Amino acid sequence: MMETTTIRLVRNATLRINYAGHNILVDPFFADKGSMQSAIGVYKTPRVHLTMPVSEITEGLDMVLQTHIHPDHYDETVKQHLPKDIRYYVQPQDKATVEQDGFTRVEVIEDKTTVEDMAIHRVSGHHGFGKIGEMMGPVSGYVLTAEGCPTVYIMGDCKWEDCIRETVERFKPDYIVVNSGGAVFPEFSKVDGCIIPDEAEVMQMLDELPVHIKLIAVHMDATDHGQTTRAILRNEALHHGVDMSRLLIPEDGETIKL
Repeated sequence: MMETTTIRLVRNATLRINYAGHNILVDPFFADKGSMQSAIGVYKTPRVHLTMPVSEITEGLDMVLQTHIHPDHYDETVKQHLPKDIRYYVQPQDKATVEQDGFTRVEVIEDKTTVEDMAIHRVSGHHGFGKIGEMMGPVSGYVLTAEGCPTVYIMGDCKWEDCIRETVERFKPDYIVVNSGGAVFPEFSKVDGCIIPDEAEVMQMLDELPVHIKLIAVHMDATDHGQTTRAILRNEALHHGVDMSRLLIPEDGETIKL
């Protein structure tokens, strides 16, 4: 009998996923509250404590999936807390940096890799548009597929656009993990908008997606450049008349069974 697929939100975009019997960590971000620079000069990052010990996050892991290595997805403490011989999957642009941090089993996913009966597909997107999008650099998402398991699309810090719609059409995921924090850098965002989906963009996704696809909204309430909070997203969903069985908004530490 296939194990239950679970996704636990650790904090921000850090996820611990059990999928097809594999324990997967996505975008590790272990830093203590307030130990890092503020993104826009309001609050130091991260804004909140972890709700669990790091040892609980890292125990029994089989692999890491890294969407990109911005510091709110891969901070300086990661190399202290993860075993250096853990299988570490990255986009091509990040391999050298992760290896320089001492990890010895860093593997680039160009398009697809398989681990036993699980396939991991990497898909590219844009971390914003215009000048700010160029400054943010490359970013990826991952689609997990396995027989007997729901198809899960971890969208990463990608904006909702045609190439992401094509990914949805290609893989027909059951769940999409969307980074819904509406992050901005005011100097650039007043022209080019936010660099990850905000509440309006999540509503647009729900309007456009097939009704069977559920969104799991994360990457909120942990950084000062994230303007969309859980409360704002829930308020927008209520105003928009969203069926909340389609929009799951976990708290830090909460586990969702798929």
